[in-house]
Parts: sequence; C-alpha cells; structure tokens
Amino acid sequence: MTRTRVDLTLCLAFLALACMPLDAWAQVAPPLGATQAFGALGHSGVTGATGSGVVVTGDVGSSPTSTISNFPPSTVGVPFSLHTSNDAVVQQAHTDAIAAYTNLVGQGTGTVLADNLSGQTLTSGVYSFTLGAPDLPSSATLTLNGGGVFIFNVASSLTANVNSVVTGTADPCNIFWRVGSSATLNGTSFLGTVVADQSITLGSGANVTGRLLAGTGATGAVTMAGSGGNTIGGCSTAVGNVPALPHVLLAVLAFGLLVLGYFSARRVRPLVARR
Repeated sequence: MTRTRVDLTLCLAFLALACMPLDAWAQVAPPLGATQAFGALGHSGVTGATGSGVVVTGDVGSSPTSTISNFPPSTVGVPFSLHTSNDAVVQQAHTDAIAAYTNLVGQGTGTVLADNLSGQTLTSGVYSFTLGAPDLPSSATLTLNGGGVFIFNVASSLTANVNSVVTGTADPCNIFWRVGSSATLNGTSFLGTVVADQSITLGSGANVTGRLLAGTGATGAVTMAGSGGNTIGGCSTAVGNVPALPHVLLAVLAFGLLVLGYFSARRVRPLVARR
C-alpha cells in the first residue's frame, strides 16, 4: 500500500468513526424540544394538590385539553409559566413529548431486569423488565450511580410505592422512564423524566427530581394527589437557554479524530520508506 493510500485509508476510517450516529455507540438522551421547559405536561389536564399544594419548578400545561386545576394552591416556580390555555408552546411541547417517547422506544430493550427494583444498583444503560411492570416496593431503595444516560423502557406500568427512594450519583436529568401505560409515584424521592403513554399520578408527599410528561397516547393526565408540601422539578430549563453541548462535543471529537488520523499516517511514512 502506498503512503498516499495509507493516509487516505486512515483518514476515511476516522471520518466514518466520527460521523457514525451517536446512538450506535451508546444510549443517548431523547430530543426534548419544548418539553425541556416543563415540569408537568398533560394531554387531558393537570391537577395540582390541595392544601399547601405542590411546587413545580418548570412550566405546567396540557394539550389538547387545557384543563388546569388546583393552581393555586399548587404553584409554578419562577421563572416558569402556568399555561391555562392550549397555546402554541404547549402544543409544541405535546408534539415533542411524543417524539421523545418514540425515540426512547427506538433505543431498544437493552438489559432485561427483574420487575422488583428493590435493592438494585445500576449504572448507565438501556434497561427493560421481564414482565414489563417494574415496582419499587414500600421503603425500598433503587440506586443509580455514575455518569451517562439511563433509559428505562417500561412496557406497561411503573410503580414507586410509599417511602421508596430512587437515589445515587447519577444526574437526574439524564434519567428517562418511558412508560407504556401509566405511572404511579408515591415514593419519597424519585429521579428522572417520566414520559408516559397514559397518566402519571404523584402521591401525597412524593417528590420528583425531573419532569412528568403524560399522555403521549390517546389521553392522559398528570394528577398530584394529597394535600401538598412536595415538589416536582430540578431539570426544567427555558428552551432558549439550553446550549447544544452534545453537538459541540461531537464536532470536537470528529475534528480530533481526523487530526489524529492524519498525524498517525505521517508517522507511518518513514517506516514504509525504510521498507
């Protein structure tokens, strides 16, 4: 092989590596679009808790049915918005929630786990469940550790029972639960964005660090049960303020690989010449 062909072969190999879709290498966060601003998004409505209410740090809205109840006493934290009509922002968020749901389905089943989540410690990856209806029992703990993206593809329902805890060093904003039917979250602490085909119910005293996106199917509401004093939020960001960091990193990686390929080829030249 000539020196020119060595250069060309290596450069093309690194170019192919750099341009390969990211999800060919590992699971990736779904595109969130307008939903990234939301803490609670419904299809047929959003019902806040009574009493002291739930504090939602993120936009709250519902599309196409814009019924919003118990706001107040439930509240939306500054600088986010309560959408009382089916405005363009909520419509787009609903469309983007469906796209996120579809994206998560497309990332496959990954590692299949037992449906009982009690005591499990997991690192990033794509997960599904033997029976498709994972359950975190009362007072049980699920630990999610490390960097990267966690995707849980739930075929049917998701349940986190009273006093259960989802904890760990993972970034809650990189945890995604795609739920084929409905989710019931009664635990003290739950991490991640829940994208449900049907409804999501947040129990009395339950707290979610993430987002609740319900009704990507034909119907579905977000219902906050109990008398309040709990929270939803921690991941919502105004759409215009979110940097496209993954794309920047991918571009830098592609450039770096090309440079590496070029200089690797140049270092091979003297060896080829000697031979």
